[in-house]
Amino acid sequence: MKGFLYAISLLWIISGSYFILYTTESRNLLKKLLSLEGIYEKIPSVVIIIASLFILLSAPQIRHPWFMVVIGIIGIGKGLLFFFNPKKCFEKMRDWYLNRASDQTYRFFGIVLLIIGTAVISWV
Repeated sequence: MKGFLYAISLLWIISGSYFILYTTESRNLLKKLLSLEGIYEKIPSVVIIIASLFILLSAPQIRHPWFMVVIGIIGIGKGLLFFFNPKKCFEKMRDWYLNRASDQTYRFFGIVLLIIGTAVISWV
């Protein structure tokens, strides 16, 4: 499970850096990935739930397991929210994130991902 933690933290660091350095390109990439309609709306939620379960299972391998437990529980909650999609919340959040969020918002999310990824990789 340490390998998974290294991989997920590197993914967070790489995506955070990409959001910070290439804001417009990251927005366009996310528009391509999240603009699929119909059944494809369920796929990201299932991926989020599975990744969060792996995060929960790998939590004992890290120096501060409570941090990964919190990240895993938040991820499972987010995945379930997107899967069941009450009151079309997935579409509203996707519309805000892809169309109305400013470049500073993308950079802020990039900074958060970079910090979380760096913390996790240093705690493994």
